[in-house]
Amino acid sequence: MKRAKVFLDADVILDLLTQREPHFAPAAALFLRIQNKELTASTSPVVIANIFYILSKHLGREKAAQSIRKLRSLVRVLNCGERVIDLALASDFADFEDAIQYCTALEHKIGILITRNVQDYKTAAITILTPREYIEGA
Repeated sequence: MKRAKVFLDADVILDLLTQREPHFAPAAALFLRIQNKELTASTSPVVIANIFYILSKHLGREKAAQSIRKLRSLVRVLNCGERVIDLALASDFADFEDAIQYCTALEHKIGILITRNVQDYKTAAITILTPREYIEGA
């Protein structure tokens, strides 16, 4: 059976790594499925950079690096080159970073983007779900 492919936005990953309530439980349940190889999770270099920046401010550089290493054992980091940037620039997204995430998912033919900010993806041509919606619907 083919595993579902999902793209993870930064907020979902940060919910897990920082145990941010009330969002930690759905993020942890999602990552348990990733760990159990029930689905394949990917993200972009932009997300990794943002997470590292945020974690290093709160935890220090070494702990941030440890967290990213652990994350990398579970989540693929997809290429995000010129074509993705051009698509993001041409999109109607209000937030350029969201446009990059969305266009990276599209470019790599990933049909589900998981974020807590579903309202940022109103015009999406792929499925946009919160971690809770994904867990409850899967």
